Amino acid sequence: MKPHSDIDVNTIQSGSCPVQRKTRLSVNFINIFIIIIIIVNMKTIDGNKIIIYVVSIALLVAFVPILSKLPRTKGKNVICHAVYLGVMAAILFLLPEFIQDEFFSPGGIVIVGTLLPVYESIRAACTPSESDDRIWLQYWIASGILSYTTEFIDDIKVYFPQGGEHWYEFEFFLTIWLMFPLTDGATLIYNVVTEPYLTPLAQRIQLKVEGWIALILAAVNTGYLSFVWFLFMTFPEEQRRFFVVALGTVYPMAASTMAITTNNKDTRGRMETHDQTFWLTYWSCFSLLFLAMDYLENFVGSIPGFYSVCLLTTLYLFLPMFDGANVVFRRILVPLTGQYENLLLHDAYLVRKGMEKSVPAQHPDRVFSKAAEIFATKKD
Repeated sequence: MKPHSDIDVNTIQSGSCPVQRKTRLSVNFINIFIIIIIIVNMKTIDGNKIIIYVVSIALLVAFVPILSKLPRTKGKNVICHAVYLGVMAAILFLLPEFIQDEFFSPGGIVIVGTLLPVYESIRAACTPSESDDRIWLQYWIASGILSYTTEFIDDIKVYFPQGGEHWYEFEFFLTIWLMFPLTDGATLIYNVVTEPYLTPLAQRIQLKVEGWIALILAAVNTGYLSFVWFLFMTFPEEQRRFFVVALGTVYPMAASTMAITTNNKDTRGRMETHDQTFWLTYWSCFSLLFLAMDYLENFVGSIPGFYSVCLLTTLYLFLPMFDGANVVFRRILVPLTGQYENLLLHDAYLVRKGMEKSVPAQHPDRVFSKAAEIFATKKD
């Protein structure tokens, strides 16, 4: 049946509809980019740094459309990796030191490793296409592993200054390598390491944690949660922080891995991607929460309830009883990034898929024709 619409459903599913091509970063989101970078470097901010960050963000905004058009190699093109290493070496050699100090810094990592992937993840979650969800979910799995396993890097820099001297350069270039389409490091890591070796572990983690989640949900109306919270408050500050980071990364990484690996199909043999989309929205929300926690703990981290708030917010984001990631995604992140029209098209596509499941096979054309008339009818 041909859709009764000016925008073909196949065009929408491929992620290249006219509405999407016209979508750009909203002014509000660009302002938030700048504000976050300034806040992260507030202790040492000056006029030159502001100029560098504004120019960097402007270049980044201009680069986003190009990034989405480059072909993905799945990390199989050795020449691309060699060229990338050469370009990075040239940047380190030619870039003035004062600019390197700003790029290879917490602010630069925020731009490259968090804000750009968050925007691209929001954009991917607002399209019916399955491939872009998978691409950015693979990035968040690799990024989550990197973040969780490098929590100790600040301690290394304190005791071994030379060992951590060039850490930000390494993290900056590794992050770009993970997401850049021509190197496609996240897909390479997933295919070579995550799927063959970590998927069985991820499955065990997911099953075990979901069992604990079921126990927690069963105990919501009892004093059990109060006891758990009291026990959490007895931990030292560093352990509370570590627990929050572990809660926000380990189980979501396992669940995200299983969402990609598990081939869930509907009754007509088509792939179901609800889990992939949910965990993509979760990572977008949790990454911003982690960014806020990482900054605010310098000022209020010693206050007894700070990490409790972070813990509860993390639970709010991924527990099914709250569906918090979806709420934050739809009410805050989508409007900020100017993706509302794409989200409506995404929801319309999901409605169509739901109808295809339930409409009797004897007369689908008649039902879909009436549905198309409803969508096409203008409201008085």
